[in-house]
Amino acid sequence: MKTRLIILLLSTLFSLSARAQYPQIQSGRYGVFVQVDRLLHGPRFALERLEAGTREWERVYTNDDAPRSASDLKMRLMLIAPKNPLYDLPSDTLATRLFRQFSAAPTTDSLFAFGQHPQILEALGVGYLDTAVVAGRRYDYRIRLADLPADAPIRTTRTATVPDAQTRRGRLATTARSLHHEADGRSVRITYLLKKTVPTLGGMRVMRATYAQTDFAEIGADWGFTKGKKDSTFAFFVDRDARRKMIYQYVVIPIDLLGNEGQPSDTLTITNLRDGEALPVIAALKATSDEKNGAIRLSWQLSSTNDLRSVEIWRSTRYDDGYARIGSAQPADTVFLDNRVEPVESYYYQLRPNGTYGQMAASVIVSGMVKAYRPAVVSPSFLRVSEGNDTLRFSWQRADFDTRGYYLYNSTGPGTPLQPYSGLIETRDSVIHFAIPTKNLPIGVSYRWAVAALNTSYHVGPKSNEVHTSMRLPDRVATPFNPVVLRQEKGVLVVWDNMKEIDPYIAGYAVYRVETNQKETLLYRQTPKDRARNAYADTTVQPGRRYSYRIKAYRTDAKESAFSTATSEYFRPLSPVLPLRGIKVLAVNQGVRIAWDEPLDRNLDKIVVYRYTDKTDRPRLIGTLPGRQTEYIDREATPGIAYFYTLVAVQPDKRESDPTDPIGVEWR
Repeated sequence: MKTRLIILLLSTLFSLSARAQYPQIQSGRYGVFVQVDRLLHGPRFALERLEAGTREWERVYTNDDAPRSASDLKMRLMLIAPKNPLYDLPSDTLATRLFRQFSAAPTTDSLFAFGQHPQILEALGVGYLDTAVVAGRRYDYRIRLADLPADAPIRTTRTATVPDAQTRRGRLATTARSLHHEADGRSVRITYLLKKTVPTLGGMRVMRATYAQTDFAEIGADWGFTKGKKDSTFAFFVDRDARRKMIYQYVVIPIDLLGNEGQPSDTLTITNLRDGEALPVIAALKATSDEKNGAIRLSWQLSSTNDLRSVEIWRSTRYDDGYARIGSAQPADTVFLDNRVEPVESYYYQLRPNGTYGQMAASVIVSGMVKAYRPAVVSPSFLRVSEGNDTLRFSWQRADFDTRGYYLYNSTGPGTPLQPYSGLIETRDSVIHFAIPTKNLPIGVSYRWAVAALNTSYHVGPKSNEVHTSMRLPDRVATPFNPVVLRQEKGVLVVWDNMKEIDPYIAGYAVYRVETNQKETLLYRQTPKDRARNAYADTTVQPGRRYSYRIKAYRTDAKESAFSTATSEYFRPLSPVLPLRGIKVLAVNQGVRIAWDEPLDRNLDKIVVYRYTDKTDRPRLIGTLPGRQTEYIDREATPGIAYFYTLVAVQPDKRESDPTDPIGVEWR
């Protein structure tokens, strides 16, 4: 008997509470179910899906009109059933009852237990099970009304991640505890009490193993649910494929209608026997260390000695294979000493009873070891550490011949005790190498390290010499923010945000200057005495040139940040060239003498003298003089002609002053 009409059986067991938010989304083994609304008889909608890492929304479903009859509803339920192995094929009675409730119900809450079943919600047009998804991937869903324009408001659900086989386990809170079982040689029946049941409980996965022979595997047992007193709920299954005289172990896992699993139940061990067929079962097999005899002591218990002829002892150094027969015990024996063992070596044992008609069910496998009690007195030696870009590499020499492994210790300060950092590093090499990714260590902390050996008697010896490692710093240096230029009397002041408030490991800043059409050049790199000030005064700027600045931060490990953004441009125009003053023109015997006051600007490159007459339109250059000269004699002047003179001062960069006012000569 395979019971699948879970919703009918549980419809009176659960009280439903209205959900506060919708649309709702739930993922499981068989897909992602989206419940669009609680409102029945609503408008048509379109469901769209977006896979994480992509940009295109894909329409996956558009709902049909509401079912118009019980037969229409039944057909929809039948078409949906193949999507999920936990969905049932509906009967006429169920379809009629459901359609009657649907016709009168305004919301899914009015459908009682039916309002929680994904198959029914999809058939009624208020939900959709999306099976075209991949386990382990993340999806977003959004809903738009099918008859509205594309720019109409959209309702978007929260993100759903499809669980894989590992993450499905434990998503369901329902648990099962075995109450009683029956076996009659033909089948096995077990009943469980369910805790924390939910309306969407879909069934149970029944796992079976042949005792001491096979691993657990799911079987197709018949199962169902029953109601008990005080709203208690029970589950049961019947294994009709169980063979006679076989010992089985059973575990059940509750699952909901989307395939999410609860925690496994307790494990039951059952022998499928008829009445009067009780066979010997080996129980309480133990392997203990007998140091006095240098042996492993095996002890066990027998449920009976009926039909028992002997008990064979099998041993291996591996759990899974390699077993060999090492001895045999009489039916009345319950102890065996294995003295052909080496100390501190693991061995695995299994007992195989022999009956009149062949070998019976073997025991479980147990492990044993002879302990050693040697004290640990030698410490590891020559501990060293090297620091790479992303790894700390340790090396040391073996402590003693019976060393089993090592523990690595560390501490963050000279006054704090060393604490275990690693688990047991199992090795018997003479030189040990061990690496730690630096990403596993906190930022900004320096350590001291040591190692200690664990011997075969599980005693920890003294610690090795200590080594030290420098603190790990962030991968990136914070880039300075908001550099600005402030004009000063003797230059400019460049100011930026104090980045040590963001990155406390910054040791200083480097200031770069950019002139027009040139690449930035390092202007100044701070020293420790600057104390990482977030300002720099540039007194080397020249008038007439355009400057901007960019900043980098650096740490003590010489790692630098990226360039900051550039400041606004700084420009101070050149001062004008001062014209000559006090010009005097006088006719002399040699010609015309032009004299002027000593120039105020002592950096003049030259003085240019122009002459013209009232009959000429343009002045003619008649002399170029050194910048410090204060007179000039025009020896080419012809007496009696009216001449006019003007002078221009010229800087070394070829900038000129304004011409002086023309001054004429008077002949006597």
